[in-house]
Amino acid sequence: MIKGAAAMTVFSLINKLLGVFLRLFLSNRIGSEGMGLYQLIMSVYTMFSTFATAGFTVSVSRLIAEKDERSSSDAKLLLKNSFVASIVISTVATAVMLVASDFVAVKFLSDERCAFPLRILALSMPFMAVAACLKGWFIAKQKVTVTSSASLFEQIVKITVIALFLNVFMAQTEDIGALCIGIVMGVTVSEMCSFTYLLLFCVIPERRRRENSYPTETKRDSMQSLVNVTLPISLSVYLTSILHTAETLLIPYVFESYSGDRSLALSQFGMIRGMVVPILFFPFAFLASLISVFTPEISRLNLLPDRRPLNSRISSIMSFVSLLSVAVGGLFFFLPNEIGEAFYPNENTAYAIKILAIVTPFMYVETVSDGLLKAIGEQVQTLKFSVYNSILRVTLILLLVSRTGENGYLWLLVISNTFTYILCRHRLYKVTSVAPRWVSDIILPLICSVIGGLTARFILSKLEFTSAVASATAGTSVYVGVFALCIMLFAFERLKNTYKKLRT
Repeated sequence: MIKGAAAMTVFSLINKLLGVFLRLFLSNRIGSEGMGLYQLIMSVYTMFSTFATAGFTVSVSRLIAEKDERSSSDAKLLLKNSFVASIVISTVATAVMLVASDFVAVKFLSDERCAFPLRILALSMPFMAVAACLKGWFIAKQKVTVTSSASLFEQIVKITVIALFLNVFMAQTEDIGALCIGIVMGVTVSEMCSFTYLLLFCVIPERRRRENSYPTETKRDSMQSLVNVTLPISLSVYLTSILHTAETLLIPYVFESYSGDRSLALSQFGMIRGMVVPILFFPFAFLASLISVFTPEISRLNLLPDRRPLNSRISSIMSFVSLLSVAVGGLFFFLPNEIGEAFYPNENTAYAIKILAIVTPFMYVETVSDGLLKAIGEQVQTLKFSVYNSILRVTLILLLVSRTGENGYLWLLVISNTFTYILCRHRLYKVTSVAPRWVSDIILPLICSVIGGLTARFILSKLEFTSAVASATAGTSVYVGVFALCIMLFAFERLKNTYKKLRT
């Protein structure tokens, strides 16, 4: 599993780096206003694609892991049933999106330029839905390099197609509406290629493998088990996606009401959602890989009557997540100017990065806690938490952001992510008895983060760099080195005290 997590991390980091490169390219080509328009289009697409995929990756990976223990034929039967269900649901979502694109663009997005890109994106959803099932299959089989390489392949295709449209076919235009069409063409083609890639890796090996075993359950029972697990996850994702889309559509509207400028509203929205938030989640690559690899293992341990192995594994994961999340939050808090200028020169992202750095550890821990809760069958609770959080966010948009604009939205993110962190972490403690280790998981990493941050700031103040990239690289290197050294010193002291106790 560690090898799988390591392999996923390498692919994920490369994928993230390419994603950052793509965002840099897009921000230079279409500007912050274009990024805002692109985010509006993608928010609607995300809502419809959420209906199409319906939580299949999580549910299929969990069920395949459980059924494969009993019969590989049962696992294959469930995969086939997931194909049928995903194709039906995604076809309906595609048809609705095609028909409603003009209405959504004019009435909800207040921008008719969004209509044609939405129709193009609708064509990708059946491919995305079946690919979600295939990813669940490979994760359950612990063939994580297939899913990771598929994501990397998808990213490469996306960048290639977008670059061709924006730099070759549309090189002479500056119309951001037309440029968004070129961008979504890349998204659609990449989803189709990713599906083909995964299907080949699934079909070819299975045809070579001959088995004489037969399923131990009927097609109806298999479909019923799929529905029982997928439905709560899907409802959670559906409700969250609807409320999240409503939130996304409200934000540019209240920004415009506050400033009186549509272009400025789209620019502010594009800066926060399209630039700052992706930077904050860039280091999450390893944690996402870790959770993907350990989800089937957590599901298997959850079936055992003895809860100690499950609790021990969850405790180890949460300790590691807490350590890494505090380190990342400190990095962004102490080096916001350097990191912001390195990624997006002259876009004034430093203030937003520093504010959201405060809540970055909560975002990381909450995301991982949510994944662990779903792995042990707590889908209903995560559904409730998602609904509570979305209602809170929409309420704060109407009451806070409408009066304070961009600053209010930043603090909304701080409040809402802290709220969901408390809910998910408390629930995880309630069902597993795994409590945070305040000293080793939070206080010590926080002390190490402050020491690393102050050291990095002191060294940067004594040196002069010709570029923001060099300054960010030097500051990050110093911070990471000092943080790691402090952690090792604390760990060594702890081991020494344990050794003394054992000798005594």
